Amino acid sequence: ASAAASAAASAAASAASAASAATSPSSPDVRISVFESGFGPGGRTSTRITRDGNAFAFDHGARYISSPAKTDEFREALQGWEEEGCVKEWTGRFVDAEEALSEAVAEAGGDADGDGSAIPNEGGKKKRRYVGYPRMNSICASLLDHDDIEFIPRTRACAAFDETTRRWTLTSHGGRAPLGEFDYLIGSDRLSATDGRADLRDAPLDEFAGAVSEIESVPILVLMVAFESPGLIGVSFDGILFNDKESATESTESEFGSSLGWAARDTSKPGREREDGRECWVVQSTPEAARRMLKSVEEELLGEEATFESKRERVRERAKELLLEEFLNAARKLSSTADGGGEIPKIVSATGHRWSAAFPRVPQTDGTKPPGR
Repeated sequence: ASAAASAAASAAASAASAASAATSPSSPDVRISVFESGFGPGGRTSTRITRDGNAFAFDHGARYISSPAKTDEFREALQGWEEEGCVKEWTGRFVDAEEALSEAVAEAGGDADGDGSAIPNEGGKKKRRYVGYPRMNSICASLLDHDDIEFIPRTRACAAFDETTRRWTLTSHGGRAPLGEFDYLIGSDRLSATDGRADLRDAPLDEFAGAVSEIESVPILVLMVAFESPGLIGVSFDGILFNDKESATESTESEFGSSLGWAARDTSKPGREREDGRECWVVQSTPEAARRMLKSVEEELLGEEATFESKRERVRERAKELLLEEFLNAARKLSSTADGGGEIPKIVSATGHRWSAAFPRVPQTDGTKPPGR
């Protein structure tokens, strides 16, 4: 349709923010196309499913949604998603790992507050946790399930703005196949305003670039590991907080090492149960551990003619090795067996991953960096 009759908009990704923006226009004349470079919607709320015949599923980005929500708008959105059935409460057993070693928790059997959560309920914070159902990316999939939204996966879109027509022309990355012309471009990722997006360097995005220029991206490493049998040497928790100092600038050593941030037994989440008894865990690092490891890999590759792909594979392998070693050591410490020396179940799948922009760090109103992520 012509611009006079209707407006066409494109979203350059399908993460939660972009999917929400895609559903925002109130006019029935707006048609939206969403281009996603991955296999499905989700971004950092995506779910990784192995293609080895086992279909192990890992929520390797966002681990859950906290409630009570911080704003009325998000509280209403969460309630709506729950009513639609794309979100369910995760009533697992959660613990602060340091506190779990204390005698008080041991004597209480890990359930002293009576609500299914171990003392101190992950850092003493009383909250409910929700996850996408049956996968984390079900939230975005539900948002994009609309008659006026076209979802195009496995397509990396490049944009060019025409000053004369005031329209955006999108083509596919690499092959430059035409994807269409649009009246508006929706880009919710701050990286769209950086030099990393060569196609947008000359676009009229000054206002957007100014708004996001002070935001920093925080990296983390992720381990996705599946065990042959459940009951990881007696570890009875479904969510384990190791270190919540996500923006710490110095290494923080604990009983569990200096790399672990959070771990989740994903097969305890609604919709992730497996009939074969195998157990899937997602382990996330602290940002500082990710920075240390990435710097180490850069130093290792000095003098080598490393390609982007070879560097990425080195990072993934190192992430897997680092987090797997510390997580298994932590599991032994948290084991409910008499001496923590139970046998580790056979590992049937293990993969490392890096989120280079896992969390944003937004300056406070006084211009200083916040203490948390």
